[in-house]
Amino acid sequence: MFLKEIFDLKRRERTWVFLLSLFAFCLPLHQKWSTLVLLALVAISLVMRKEKKTFWNLPFFLPPLLYLIIALSLLYSEQWEFRYLEQRASLVAFPVVFSAVGLIPKDRKRVFEYFIWGCAAAVMICYGVAFYNSLSFLAGELIFKPVVNDEFSFMYAVVRDGNYFFSTHFSIFHQTTYFAIYLNVAIALILAFSFWKKSKIHLFLLLLFSLSIFQLSSKISILICILIFLIYGLYRVKGTINRGLFVAIIFSIGTVFILNNPRGKIMIEALVEKGFKIEPGERYGYGLRLMSWDAAMTVIFNNPILGVGIGDTQNELNAVYLKKEYTHPLKESLNAHNQFLQILLVSGLLGFLTFLAILYSLVQKSRFSIFMDFRFFNTLFLIMITLSFLFESVLNRYSGISFFFFFYYLMITQEERKSSIDGN
Repeated sequence: MFLKEIFDLKRRERTWVFLLSLFAFCLPLHQKWSTLVLLALVAISLVMRKEKKTFWNLPFFLPPLLYLIIALSLLYSEQWEFRYLEQRASLVAFPVVFSAVGLIPKDRKRVFEYFIWGCAAAVMICYGVAFYNSLSFLAGELIFKPVVNDEFSFMYAVVRDGNYFFSTHFSIFHQTTYFAIYLNVAIALILAFSFWKKSKIHLFLLLLFSLSIFQLSSKISILICILIFLIYGLYRVKGTINRGLFVAIIFSIGTVFILNNPRGKIMIEALVEKGFKIEPGERYGYGLRLMSWDAAMTVIFNNPILGVGIGDTQNELNAVYLKKEYTHPLKESLNAHNQFLQILLVSGLLGFLTFLAILYSLVQKSRFSIFMDFRFFNTLFLIMITLSFLFESVLNRYSGISFFFFFYYLMITQEERKSSIDGN
């Protein structure tokens, strides 16, 4: 009532759009900032008049349903902690937010641009911190030393997270996988909506984000980045010769990126030498994922219908790690490193089917959106997020949960009527 008395409907809607854009900007930056903005969004959304009912459909209610299923899984978990529900509260918050106002395409693009600028700000801050940490004075002389430990060579430091410009030391706001996902989405937005044609700085951001993904050293994210450019070349570059040349250039650059990224190079060498053999004593690389997947499948096979409950998931995985002598996964308490397996672990078939329905809703939106640029981005996003889900439990942290469901609601609430084309 207080907000209604101060602001009329039009002002509240403008405030709502501004806060949504601010949330998009803060998302790649500090988690607390985006959380505070999300709380403000929920508050103003609760007092907004809901004039449009078109989004009150099954896809709109699927995330709250998933939240309910996860909450119920606590009932048969031995470990009961409120943080499991608190961490996933955005599954309920975003439906409240997006039920308040229907975004026109113009405002939706503005939100996307704010997200891109948020990614740019985050990257620049990461570079600034990396340079600051690498510079020191020794006997009155300025020394540049990016290696964290003097005992490591430059290349070994990159591989083992000991370089200020690579991996965990470089990504100061989010775990490297999540930050790389954000940057890939920003690249997809710049390409899909042709922002690079309207501003030269977006061309610079394409290069900056691609280089940053290389530095973050997430192998799947590097592959996704290459795939984004390849798909763009196949569908947006005109002329058979130009298209073939573009694809060849991107493929060549991508190959160089993978082969020259220390982690990527080591992974390829290990695959050639060992194949997909599980070695319980392995401490690094893809072997850890093989062990995580194997342990997850063992737990799922014993609890296929209901899963083990969100409170007991990690304990059950650790028990298998211990039994099979998977030393490092046990020491680090690694999750399933696969979102599909993680959902099955937590809530069994019911949660898994709900999760698949959420992804299917994105497939439908990718096929039927009336605007070509939105449809192209939707397709890129679906490909990117599905590949990420195959190799990471993305929805295990706020960084992944808030990001995915923010974009999910941005996509499923897109207008399907021609009446909105004037805002495009």
